[in-house]
Amino acid sequence: MSKRRWWSPFRSRQRPATAAPPANAIGAERPASASVANAAVAAGGAAAGDAESPAEAAGRRQRFVAWMLGPPAPVAEAAPPAFLGQMLERLDAVIASDTQRAALLPRAAHVVPQLMKILRDEHYSSVDVASRIAKDVMLSAEVIRSATGAYRRNAEEEAGGEIDLARAVAIVGTTGLRRAIASVVLRPIFDAAGKSLSARAAPQIRLHAEKKARLASTLAAAAGLDPFDGYLAGLLHDAGWTATLRGIDGLGDLFVSADDIAHPAVVPQLARRRDTLFGLIVAPWDLSRGLDALAGEIGRDGLVGVRSPLGRALAEADRLAELHALAAGRRGVNAVPDWEALAKPVQDTFHALPAKA
Repeated sequence: MSKRRWWSPFRSRQRPATAAPPANAIGAERPASASVANAAVAAGGAAAGDAESPAEAAGRRQRFVAWMLGPPAPVAEAAPPAFLGQMLERLDAVIASDTQRAALLPRAAHVVPQLMKILRDEHYSSVDVASRIAKDVMLSAEVIRSATGAYRRNAEEEAGGEIDLARAVAIVGTTGLRRAIASVVLRPIFDAAGKSLSARAAPQIRLHAEKKARLASTLAAAAGLDPFDGYLAGLLHDAGWTATLRGIDGLGDLFVSADDIAHPAVVPQLARRRDTLFGLIVAPWDLSRGLDALAGEIGRDGLVGVRSPLGRALAEADRLAELHALAAGRRGVNAVPDWEALAKPVQDTFHALPAKA
């Protein structure tokens, strides 16, 4: 199935009146089946659909987008922006254009696919990986920083001297190395400068992506999935927000404010386009079979429509990461309505999430 076929900005107009609400309809939610809910519980807690009503979920997302855009918190208007239809139509044109869409995010470095293939081989050589990492100064520094922190936490006595790259690779192990690579290589995706909407939201998006990545990794592991697939899914999904806001920034003659973006009628429309962009942008990177399938699923059905185990783990991670962002310092039991239903590893991960980047 081609990428163009499963998504069209005009798809919802072609559905019969008796069909279920399209994924990009305002306030549209798909109820989780009993089997999906049970699978989510096994993966680390109650399914997101069981923890809150569609109205509560919509309110949480609207408050999160207001937080994402930073202070002062936008105040919702009584009516949607008059230019909403025009903005969405022009944003859809950007999404549908291969050329314009490609300009929304920087491409992943060429070294990433090679490194990922090596790291998915249990018999990889730390010397071989170190030689490849050494070509990237930022990546080398991140790996050594991670290794130094792990060594100091685990060693009974600190040894003097510095850790060289080959030893750092051995210390952090496959999981630590994968995360270090992902963090460094994907960091430019979230960087922005100036006074644009994407620049205003960049620090919050980067922080939320890291939180969601950690939670999705824990939830994926609990479901018997590759925890690194969960980590990458959480980290990359918010790239859809970055791309969406950059697409709006590119509509130069159409001034869109933070208040407009955080309007309750606008948030679900942009969230659907965030998911479409995630699917279209991430799928060609060929990171893993699981992530390729997830990108197609989310791009086609949206995050609210996921049915796969990895998709449900990501949806739950997204919910919990948003609640953490809105917690204002409150502990998990006071920040998450269904806290007691979460598995202990998920609770521990939630408590360990960073408060700021």
